[in-house]
Amino acid sequence: MTNTSQKTLNPEIAPPQGPTPWWNRGIFHQDHPIGKWFHKLFGSWLYSKQTVTESTLFLYNRAMIDIRLLGKNAEIIDNEKFGKEEFLIFVKLKYLLRKNVDEYANLEDSIQLLQLAIDAKDSFIAIYQTELSFRGSKQQDFYQHVESLLKDYENTEVFRDNVQVSLTESLNQIKTEEGRVALQAYSQHLNRLSERDLGLKLLSLFKAYQMGDYSILKRISDIIQSLDKTDLQSYNTLMSLVMANYDAFEKIRKIINLPQEKSNPDIYCRMMQYIALNYRYGLSFMKFDELMGVLRRWYRPYQTIIAIREAHPPHQFQQPLAFQEPILGEATYFKYLKWLTDKKTGMVYVDFDSEEE
Repeated sequence: MTNTSQKTLNPEIAPPQGPTPWWNRGIFHQDHPIGKWFHKLFGSWLYSKQTVTESTLFLYNRAMIDIRLLGKNAEIIDNEKFGKEEFLIFVKLKYLLRKNVDEYANLEDSIQLLQLAIDAKDSFIAIYQTELSFRGSKQQDFYQHVESLLKDYENTEVFRDNVQVSLTESLNQIKTEEGRVALQAYSQHLNRLSERDLGLKLLSLFKAYQMGDYSILKRISDIIQSLDKTDLQSYNTLMSLVMANYDAFEKIRKIINLPQEKSNPDIYCRMMQYIALNYRYGLSFMKFDELMGVLRRWYRPYQTIIAIREAHPPHQFQQPLAFQEPILGEATYFKYLKWLTDKKTGMVYVDFDSEEE
């Protein structure tokens, strides 16, 4: 997580002004009799101000052009639902997983595999039922060939092509229409799995660990669905569900590549919380992520504007009118900086200064 050490023009947290110049303190103050004479005699020299250079104004105006465009885009994308406490928790969990922080270190891949398994449970169950119900020699030859392809396929296209070749050969040798239909449906489910990232890897893991009964996926999926109206900020409900179905999570641990040392109720609660929040806010997060991308691009010219204004204070420089112009998007930036900053630690759950888009 990042510290909130970013420069800012927010009046609530702006740094204090510099010390009063020596010529305006003590007996030299303009209200002191000696000060009045001093300022009358030397005032024009003391208060002469520099002008901002043309090259600096060029950089400043170019940054302001970018700020106006990006700030306007940020305000358009911004949505009040992004301020919901549950949604912000989901945003923070995304950050912790991506950064491998604390309890979420090395957990992202296992969560992705578990969610994929839940999403594709119908295909896994259909594959299992077909292998169980249609046991002819030609069908079994086809199943074994698919399993061998899963062990060393180069890419999903090559895998699909090889499956299609094997399927054509098998269909010509199967006598019953029911058997041919079942095998075609089987290959269609393989194709669907191959369209998903990690889909074939997950199927190969199920077969490698000889976990043929994919009904365990339906059991875990039902648990997730039962959380549809649940307050996901609290661990109480999650923990009771995990404890009641702990054997199911233990059975799937190897399939989702979860290390033995991470196999405990707390980790499974965190995984369930994230997946349930992802189902609830996944689409909203896509727009939020777009907003953060705009703010990251916005932050670069914003830093330029801050640096130029701070380097040219009004007591030393003649201020161009452009220096007084409001910075579009600043309110949106400070809103999320506040929302995504931990009040206790001062850590920020988003990288505004990151290069990622």
